[in-house]
Amino acid sequence: MTKRIAYLGVILLLISSIISCEKDFQDIGTKVIGNNPFNTNKDTLDITVDTTDVKNVRADNIAIGNLGQYLLGVYNNPDYKKIEASIVSQLGLLVNPKTEDSGTGTVDSIFTLDTVFVKIPYLATNIGKESDGKPKFRLDSVLGNAQGTTSLKVYRNGTFLNTLDPTDPSKKNSYKSNKDYIEEEILNEDTFSFIPRAIDTMYFLNRKTSEGGIYKDTIKLSNNAPFLLVPLKTSRMKELFWDKFNDPEFSTKVAFDDYFRGLILKSEGNDGALIPLDLSGTNNPTLEFHYTVTTFEGGRVKDTLPKSYAFPLSGIKNSIYKMSEQNPFPTNNIVVQGTAGTMAEVKLFDDTKLQELRTNNWLINDASLIFYVNGNRDTTNVPRRLFAYKSGDVVGAQIKDAYSESTFFGGNLELADGKPEKYTIRITDYISDLLKSETNYNPLLKVKVYNVDTDAPVSDTIVKTYNWNPRAVSLLNHLSTNGDKKAKLVISYTEEK
Repeated sequence: MTKRIAYLGVILLLISSIISCEKDFQDIGTKVIGNNPFNTNKDTLDITVDTTDVKNVRADNIAIGNLGQYLLGVYNNPDYKKIEASIVSQLGLLVNPKTEDSGTGTVDSIFTLDTVFVKIPYLATNIGKESDGKPKFRLDSVLGNAQGTTSLKVYRNGTFLNTLDPTDPSKKNSYKSNKDYIEEEILNEDTFSFIPRAIDTMYFLNRKTSEGGIYKDTIKLSNNAPFLLVPLKTSRMKELFWDKFNDPEFSTKVAFDDYFRGLILKSEGNDGALIPLDLSGTNNPTLEFHYTVTTFEGGRVKDTLPKSYAFPLSGIKNSIYKMSEQNPFPTNNIVVQGTAGTMAEVKLFDDTKLQELRTNNWLINDASLIFYVNGNRDTTNVPRRLFAYKSGDVVGAQIKDAYSESTFFGGNLELADGKPEKYTIRITDYISDLLKSETNYNPLLKVKVYNVDTDAPVSDTIVKTYNWNPRAVSLLNHLSTNGDKKAKLVISYTEEK
């Protein structure tokens, strides 16, 4: 019994000690150590932003198989560079096309070439039905004056397109957007021009029988979507193709590519519209030969059959961007334009400012570049996203956040009252590494129009130079005259009290 009382006394003493210690800890928490020993603040840092010209971009499909879109036409906005967009492409080779009957059997056939043209499907969306029940379409992503006419010439390409670098055949070749191609001869009439229209879903042509008769036929796409058709010189195309189908030039793809090096679809003018094209699979433009086969049996006409051969634009394809000089813009502006347009060049801080910031020992919570849209300039076709990367002497490199924090990297267009307001690009990890001295590499940053797919973060941190996005935007620069909307770097950070 005495032992039990002793044990109970020890237990009570321990409990009393714990309560006493807990009270001491509570006193320390409330009187000695504050509940939050850190401050969270935000600072706005001045940056310098200038517009820099883009001389060219990579414009071929050799490394990536197919560009996201090819552009054809003219886009002339006085706030930006005028772009005349053209396309050069090899052709696919057909297997054993024939232009005469084999001469066997009791039925004779005569082949008559009717017409030759280039057929270019538009990118269009089916939006319902017309009053007569036919499909109704809307053309996608047309920029510029959709009612203006655009001059279009089709040339025979005289430049051999090679997948290998002629100076080093161990490497793949590449073509820039400003490369000059040999326009060997024009294949259509000089005066051809077009207006992109969603109602152009059919083309009516006259076909000829071997006896000189004429009958009507209709050309349309399998999905009844709209397309552009460019008539070519039938007699010349007959000499170049039809009369040579059985010659060695058409025996292999290698021989064919050397003989006929492709087509150049060249847009020209000061007005008109810029249309995107998808040159993949069934959407490829085609060089088409439409002919009639008249069959005879017993000396009499048995049948008249409309036929066609289609050579797809395939193989090596390159975009051509002919850009004008940049028109003058306000001194408080910078201009960012896709394709071979312009970019913004950003200087964050010099070495002195960097060392000053490092002494603060900030824990960086967020660092964002903010660019406001100048609403007094044209905002009709502004980019939906901008992209930033580190400038280099030859190539650029991805900012760390582009792949370490890709979900938050941003750059997307932000609206206010339904109007374009600003772009925010988060470079938190990049700034954090700089201020913690984990890197001393502090180059200029470049901001460009985001190019879908090729600017996406990948294991390769080198930024590709492709750009087929033609949109443009005027941004307010770093000058104080822009007030709260000047370009800036905003840092949110935590520091010890």
